[in-house]
Amino acid sequence: MIALAFAALLQQPADVQSGLCQRALAAAPAYSICTETPHGVALAMDQANADALARHASAGEARFQTYFARNIAPYAVTSSSTPLDRGALETAGFVHVLPWPDPEAFDRARRQGIEAAARQFASSQGLGAVQADQLVARALANGGAEGGKAALDAGMLPHELGHLWFTQAFWPAAGQGDEGDEGVSHYGGPGPDWLDELAAILLEDGPTTDRRRAQMQLLLRGEVVPTIGPVAGRDALLDLKGFLSRAHPALARVQMAPPNLPAGGGVALVYTPAGGAPSAAAQERLFYIQARAFADFLIDKTGRPTVFADIAQALAEERTFEAWLSTDGAALGLPDTIDGLDRLWREGR
Repeated sequence: MIALAFAALLQQPADVQSGLCQRALAAAPAYSICTETPHGVALAMDQANADALARHASAGEARFQTYFARNIAPYAVTSSSTPLDRGALETAGFVHVLPWPDPEAFDRARRQGIEAAARQFASSQGLGAVQADQLVARALANGGAEGGKAALDAGMLPHELGHLWFTQAFWPAAGQGDEGDEGVSHYGGPGPDWLDELAAILLEDGPTTDRRRAQMQLLLRGEVVPTIGPVAGRDALLDLKGFLSRAHPALARVQMAPPNLPAGGGVALVYTPAGGAPSAAAQERLFYIQARAFADFLIDKTGRPTVFADIAQALAEERTFEAWLSTDGAALGLPDTIDGLDRLWREGR
């Protein structure tokens, strides 16, 4: 009996024996695998998926420390086709619970999303049934313009966790409750939409970051980015004052047609066919690219990776970004007004 018990113990992943995983598996017994990160866990039905999610989440944790230097509350990423009782995990002390598509659900949603977007585009172009079927087949073969599940996990898992960690770090009272509820008048947390999105984008992986930077350069040259379509990208990207004042472009879409989230909340997959992005989707993608570019710009000009933590702290104290510039900008090599910052932004572009 002792030998059998010891053998069974050896068959369990080592990290199952640690504290966070013990708590998570006790609260969510439907999951068979748990892989731990420094501040959270990844729960899945197979080891490879749990390990991959934990690896990407851990990388996001490191980036969050680099750019924001704040504590990360315990969190759980859950990946299964089975509906989740997130309340049990929250009761067990996991402040954030992020449902994430498992491989099968991802592939199913990917194919459905690509086909729906391709057929919508075919209809808008007046294509016949045969041509529409051919367009769908090509879109499915392409697999989506920005990669498959591995690429999405590496870039978007830290991104989505970043939204949660950022709000919790600077507006902890607003971080309580259902993170999937984005409200009716504000896209993210209490901070301005540009900063909320920028905080998440700072946590993305290298390939996603490189892609956004490359798209920025193409748009500044007046070229068309296939996943965005023909838009006045240069004019939009240079409008820094507009970027700092406007609501997130996705807000209206979320208000009108909330995404089809999995049971218990999580991440919805939305696809637009290459070259056929509607204006609203194009504006959303431009917003992400501009957020990446502005992050690079301000970190470069100040030489301070945690500059956005400084800004977020000021905003959490109910100051404005321009008020922060007027008191702190000069010491960091920045203009002391939004107009001055806008002029510096446009120089050399």
